[in-house]
Amino acid sequence: MTKSYKEWLDLDVDQIEPIELSGQRKMNLKQTVLKKQATRKRMPKWVRHIAAAAIIGISMVTTVSIAFPTFASQIPFMKNIASYFDNKNTMLENFDSYATEIGQVHSSNGLSMMIENAVYDGTSLTISFALETDKDLGDSPFIEGDFMDIKGAVGGGGSSRLEKISDNKYVGLANTTPYFDKEAPDELEVTWKPEAFLNVNNDTKVEGDWAFNFKVSKLAGELQLVNETVSNYDVTARFTALEKNDMSTVINFDYEANPEVIKKWPEVTVQFDELRDNLGNTYVVNGNGASSRDGGISYKSSATVQAINPTATSITFVPVIYFSLGSGKGSELKEMDPVTIPLN
Repeated sequence: MTKSYKEWLDLDVDQIEPIELSGQRKMNLKQTVLKKQATRKRMPKWVRHIAAAAIIGISMVTTVSIAFPTFASQIPFMKNIASYFDNKNTMLENFDSYATEIGQVHSSNGLSMMIENAVYDGTSLTISFALETDKDLGDSPFIEGDFMDIKGAVGGGGSSRLEKISDNKYVGLANTTPYFDKEAPDELEVTWKPEAFLNVNNDTKVEGDWAFNFKVSKLAGELQLVNETVSNYDVTARFTALEKNDMSTVINFDYEANPEVIKKWPEVTVQFDELRDNLGNTYVVNGNGASSRDGGISYKSSATVQAINPTATSITFVPVIYFSLGSGKGSELKEMDPVTIPLN
């Protein structure tokens, strides 16, 4: 492992300014850092540096593509992968019911990777995948290489989770939110080429040649235009539309900060952790990141929750503003006024 990569893993969190956050806010803020990209189609610099620094050498690679039905029948755990995560993410309760079956398997250097299913809700793409390998990659392997590439996207960001479920068997979920110059397409063409899988505890790495290409159509649904605005602390958030389908509801919004605020706080983020409907049901929110075209003054963003109860007539949530000077330099958190959106 190279020095720069070790420095990243050995980061002294005690040097980072503390701020009181709930567990869900920590997760959402992490996703925002991973996803929040400008409109250039590039991964964050630190991700590129880690990926480059962690490549130790070039090994002989042998790749085999295997028919999905045969492979999956031999390895039963590679079915209904999302069910392994149900207790951690309510968004996945009906994942398999609405997902497009991908069923692509590639094997290289003793590691077989399968992409099982994918769901595109019109904003974000979620993929279930699995690994079987002859090496122990630890409890949560690190995936090296460029993240998913979406044809026509001008930028985007995402995150992935890969967890060990038994000896040398792993299940994963990957999520990406692509950004387009124009309206998002009804179908995504996806390319994903992981370069290696790394055990961060002992530097064990499997390099190989896995290449997936597939298309996923948008779930059928309806668009509800809304017009709700809230302004606090010289930051304004406008909630513009709801995209509703049988699996999820996507809340589209934009926000902007007064230039004087940006002078003090170069990084300003608006998001929310949960919402309630008028029936008292609570929904966990998954942030989809944000994109800016004016140097961080204004952003377009969205958040996704599981499908709202069809008998509910409104949803209410409290947006939160994260003010930051940058990693370890200082931060503040402020709650905005509650927002209520009537439902059609």
